[in-house]
Amino acid sequence: MLDWLLDSDPALRWQVQRDVAGAHPAVWKETRSRIATAGYGARLLSKQDPDGQWAGGAYFPAGFLGSAEAREPGQPWTATTWALKDLRDWGLEAGVLAGTAEKLDRNSTWEYDDLPYWGGEVDVCINSFTLANGAWLGADVS
Repeated sequence: MLDWLLDSDPALRWQVQRDVAGAHPAVWKETRSRIATAGYGARLLSKQDPDGQWAGGAYFPAGFLGSAEAREPGQPWTATTWALKDLRDWGLEAGVLAGTAEKLDRNSTWEYDDLPYWGGEVDVCINSFTLANGAWLGADVS
């Protein structure tokens, strides 16, 4: 089982090395450093828009609300909040996203009432993501 877990993406492998295998910190830190350049992390980073967002939206992709797709069950988990949450959970070093907090401050607003991204939304659950992502990136979330 351990071999199977270790034969995985860097976003998972470093955590298995640290938490399950008890690897020396130098080992798992080296693996963790590859999140930005290999596997899931690299693929998600490549999808970031020039304005700092993912999929053109804060919580939903641009154009999703009001579309036929929005009337279908489920939600696309591809917009900015979800991308940041995943990258943070995977262990990406925040420095890889240098400048992203500032770009989002300038360019991103919530779909509900067009509120500023780092100012938070009206939903408590969404705000928990905003606070965690903002603290990780060094944004002013006060």
